[in-house]
Amino acid sequence: MRATALRHVAPALSRVAHALLRAALALVPTLGLLVCLHADTHDDVIDLFTSMAAALSEINVPQFMDAVDKDMPDYDKLKIGVTALVRQADVSSSVEPLSDEGDDTKRTVDLDWYLEVLLPDNQLVRRREVVHCELRKEKKHWKIVALKPIEFFGAAKLDQ
Repeated sequence: MRATALRHVAPALSRVAHALLRAALALVPTLGLLVCLHADTHDDVIDLFTSMAAALSEINVPQFMDAVDKDMPDYDKLKIGVTALVRQADVSSSVEPLSDEGDDTKRTVDLDWYLEVLLPDNQLVRRREVVHCELRKEKKHWKIVALKPIEFFGAAKLDQ
């Protein structure tokens, strides 16, 4: 009696197993797409900060500020500070991501940002800070909607 019952159940279990396998395999391209989207999002965000770092070295305030939402709190303070910084000295800038979290519409990023500011009297001022940013995707572009500390991007003081 058991052998007969198993013969009827085994094909049903086999059909269920095949259906589950087909469903799992159908998800593989979707999972791959999600991984690619996350990688693309991360790369886009890192490219944004790399562009900002390059803009400081190139004395290109508009390019630097293009990454920042005009409605961000302290937008004007940041623009004034960056303008004063690049007018005051030669700036070298590098940035490394420490954390990058969020989805394809908003992100929170912590950056290890390093500046070398060479003043006209050849005095070198070095700055290194963890810069915290919040970003939102507007249309097809990422924009910074919050950035701290704003003062990091201000004119160099001799005691820094």
